[in-house]
Amino acid sequence: MSETRAMSVPLAPDELPPGERIVTIGTFDGVHRGHRRLLDRAVQRGQELDLPVTGVTFEPVPAAVLRPEAFSGRISTPEEKLERLAEAGLDEIVVVPFTVELSRWSPEDFMAWLQEKTNLRELWVGEEFALGKDRAGTVERLTEIGAGLGFRMVAVPRLTNGQEVVSSSRVRTAVMNGDVATARRLLGRPFRVEGEVVHGQHLGRAIGFPTANVAPPAGLAPLADGIYAAWGWLPGDQTPRPAVAYIGSRPTVDDGDRMVETHLLDFDGDLYGQTLATELLERIRPDARFDSIEDLIAQMQIDKAQARDVLRVIG
Repeated sequence: MSETRAMSVPLAPDELPPGERIVTIGTFDGVHRGHRRLLDRAVQRGQELDLPVTGVTFEPVPAAVLRPEAFSGRISTPEEKLERLAEAGLDEIVVVPFTVELSRWSPEDFMAWLQEKTNLRELWVGEEFALGKDRAGTVERLTEIGAGLGFRMVAVPRLTNGQEVVSSSRVRTAVMNGDVATARRLLGRPFRVEGEVVHGQHLGRAIGFPTANVAPPAGLAPLADGIYAAWGWLPGDQTPRPAVAYIGSRPTVDDGDRMVETHLLDFDGDLYGQTLATELLERIRPDARFDSIEDLIAQMQIDKAQARDVLRVIG
């Protein structure tokens, strides 16, 4: 429905207006290409039936609540996820607080609750989707539940990238391995780190490579240390700025806190206190310790040239 398309403010289930709707549900971590195919088809179906399309998601990410010791981190922050869901054309976005108690609900109880809150006519999910205690709410079981509650179940096949299934876990693994080129292909966009630029030791400016330092957002999957070709985005930018980014703790100089340090190419200005988004495109090399500052500077000149080559190819 065009009048409510792309709402950016999340709703609670009790805040939904009356009326039937199409509902799609998932964790949607990263809102990757597979998620987008599901969302696109649900939105198209909403247009066919002239019904609003509601995305239902969970916060925190269920794996972070149920298996915190095994969960390696998110692909996108909660804010970025909501932004990507809105961009997909959903009319409404409902955020359900995820708790251990909620995980113990039976699929029958959860779907009865969801039907009461959303009055869904159709439920759109990925073909491997499951919910409820012990993941008993498989597509097959939800189809049976829908027949009883009066909604139609639609399962969208998983998207493959060549021989590889597009999934959040594969994106997460690629990010942690520093393979941001693969992550970019699976996501359909670069992996992004965003935050406020903070003061560091100002060593970069002293050696001719000023960097904007951003602490990695809490809970995000950790990028492998190293040097990356990147795009930088500042508030108000209409096009990205070419950049080379460093992820690590600066072993040559101080072994300090792990930061994302972005050097915007051909830029000179004060960025402290501004929000910088750094999109990682390709890793140029792993992190390394050098015998001297002179050796570090020489390598950084090489890194800068290689980053320009990568950015020129990617365009």
